[in-house]
Amino acid sequence: MNREQKRDFVKMAKKNGFTKEKADAFIHIGENGSGKTSSSQEIKRGDKVKLNTEYLMSRDNYNITAESYRKFVEENPDTVFKVISSFKNLVTLEEEPKWLFWSGDLIVVERAFTE
Repeated sequence: MNREQKRDFVKMAKKNGFTKEKADAFIHIGENGSGKTSSSQEIKRGDKVKLNTEYLMSRDNYNITAESYRKFVEENPDTVFKVISSFKNLVTLEEEPKWLFWSGDLIVVERAFTE
């Protein structure tokens, strides 16, 4: 991603209620390939998804992740979330924008209508 694309992404993110810091973190994670332990899939804004809780909880590092993250994963095994942003296979959920998820860690339940 070049500088112009980064600036455009930050502008778009801020229009959608994200801070510059969160947008920069999103770019950093996407550019550095973090989380690529499962196959990616195309997930777009507006898609409905569920957490792949079995997969997330089976990871070797699950027990050392933040307690608040583990609580979120464990309390939402069947919850359907709406995707509000997706960039380089990193996804933010409308109902809980605090977390960034790798697209391969989600199960698509319903695709958003696209023309």
